[in-house]
Parts: sequence; C-alpha cells; structure tokens
Amino acid sequence: MDIFSKVKPNININELSTDSLAYIGDAVFNLYVKLYYFKKTSVRKLHKNTHSIVNRDHQALLLDKILPLLTEEEFSYVKRGINSKGAGKYGNDPAYRKSTGFEVLIGFLYLKNEDRLYNLLTEVLK
Repeated sequence: MDIFSKVKPNININELSTDSLAYIGDAVFNLYVKLYYFKKTSVRKLHKNTHSIVNRDHQALLLDKILPLLTEEEFSYVKRGINSKGAGKYGNDPAYRKSTGFEVLIGFLYLKNEDRLYNLLTEVLK
C-alpha cells in the first residue's frame, strides 16, 4: 500500500484550482527527485544536486521532453498551468509559465494516475 493513499484526498480533480494542482505537483516532484537521487548521493549533497532539477528552468526543459508523450487530457492540464494567473506572477517569463504547466501536470497525474506519473518521470529523468 502506498503511504500517501492514507492522506490523499478523495476529490474531484476538475474542481481543483490550477494553483492547487501546481502546489501539489511542486511538492510531489520535489519528493520524487529527492527519492530518485537519494541512493546516488550523500544527504549532504542531496539538496544541492536536486536543486539543479527542481527549478523553473529545468522543469521547463522537462516539459519540452515530456510533451510528445502526453495524452490530450494531460496536455489540457499543461495548458491550464501555462495560462494560469499564478504562472503570470513573474511577468511573462516563459520558463516560469512552462514550469507551472509542468507542476500542474504532475499534480493532476499524482491525483489521477500515479503509475502514469511514475512512467513519465522515469522516462524524462533518464
């Protein structure tokens, strides 16, 4: 049993705000990257190594890699994130908009289909 299944809310994803999905996606991606690299580095170096991946520029690059693999529904969530009010808080920074789209996708997939999320992240983090 997944440890998160006990705390994951039973909610309608379509009722969540884009900002809420991005917030969840940011947390999930951050944890995923730390666990992914945990065995490959010391705890002391973990933050430094993962910080180079969990940032807007790298997330924008990951989104570009993942786009061809997405379904129409998944892509619609990416677009919601890119066009959200929260993505515009740093002006018209393309990397920030893309990273918000990426985080919305991660949040959406975490709540809808964790296997799909795992497969996509494993593919792009190779």
